[in-house]
Amino acid sequence: MKQIKWLSLVTITAVLGACNGNNTNDGTTDTTAVTTTTTTTETASTGNYAALADSFRVNSEAGNILDARTGKPIRVRYDVTTHRAVNEETNQPVWRYVDRRTWWVYGADNDNWSQVGEARMDGASLKYKSSSDNNWLNYDERWSEDDQRYMNADTATTTTDANGQVKVKDNGNKIKDDDVKVKTSKDGDIKIKDKQTGEKVKYDAQSGKVKTD
Repeated sequence: MKQIKWLSLVTITAVLGACNGNNTNDGTTDTTAVTTTTTTTETASTGNYAALADSFRVNSEAGNILDARTGKPIRVRYDVTTHRAVNEETNQPVWRYVDRRTWWVYGADNDNWSQVGEARMDGASLKYKSSSDNNWLNYDERWSEDDQRYMNADTATTTTDANGQVKVKDNGNKIKDDDVKVKTSKDGDIKIKDKQTGEKVKYDAQSGKVKTD
């Protein structure tokens, strides 16, 4: 059920992205309201992402970032455009790491890479404190569920065909356009209904706001 709900949100977001450039009554495209609303946020976020990328670079060079599975230092590169961190050597995604100075675990659950756990060395292996008790677990015991969630997110893609219809592909399963109902009005408003969950989203062209039911 969680995966279906997540996919519905991806579908709705993709449809909004595909439909943002709606036509006005005179046949021209009007995105002024959206641009005005998001410019300040995007500028601030861009600065935060750049600072995060710089932090990854500096701490990688200092050897402060440890691979959460092996416990060995790795160099992490953070992309300010895709907001993804990857291992520079393997180009594989990095979803969490251990700071060797504090033994805190930092994760990509949000754009700030906040603390998500605590680690310690047990011989030559890393162990992680359980989120529910004081037991210390190995990597798979502590993080396998989160890893699966991240893998599902990374393999989900959205595409738009020549007719402007949105398709979502997740782990090889396509969600057809019929799963999403879209209505547009002459004044540029957009109404979207996810047929899987019944969730409704409305985009108001005048205010640039998005409302959900």
